[in-house]
Amino acid sequence: MPYRIRIATPADAAQVAAIYAPFVRDTVISFETEVPDAAEFERRIADIGARYAFIVAVDGNTDAVVGFAYNHEFRSRPAYDWSSEISIYLAPEHQGRGLGSALLEALEELMRLQGIRMAESCITDGNDASVAFHKRHGYHLCGKQKACGYKLGQWLSVLWLEKQLLPCDTDPDPRTAPDPDLVGALLERVNRRFAESEA
Repeated sequence: MPYRIRIATPADAAQVAAIYAPFVRDTVISFETEVPDAAEFERRIADIGARYAFIVAVDGNTDAVVGFAYNHEFRSRPAYDWSSEISIYLAPEHQGRGLGSALLEALEELMRLQGIRMAESCITDGNDASVAFHKRHGYHLCGKQKACGYKLGQWLSVLWLEKQLLPCDTDPDPRTAPDPDLVGALLERVNRRFAESEA
């Protein structure tokens, strides 16, 4: 099945919310306990997209959203500006097809355009598939917080994995939202590579 990756728009909010809902309602993968509705995701897409990157994967035949990924603020204090936390979610029927890897690689390239040095991923302890996925893409375990969450009747620990995206040089340029023209060109290259890998 052909897929395409593009920047999310407010019009994607309902489909993004529908993909995310089961992760909130039925699993401990997300620590949210109330399912965000389409209006909330419309706000998130706008807020995150203004400062970071929020991308969606769509079915190339129907243009239906089948997955999404974004990076966002890691911590609020200014010294953290060059680190960013990532999130990736796929509809279950589209997992195992290389789409998660394509989304992650596209997101990392967009983060480099932003000047992000360190990508951070918070994963619920026991989510071995996600840990293995991130390790395959160069992330390494850097910490564990024990019993810091409670959901669905159980205390939950989280693992932190990280990956360096750019050199940690002296006097880095300020993090910035990437130029739309550069984003467009980058996603064209990403989609071309992904199409070639599917062929």
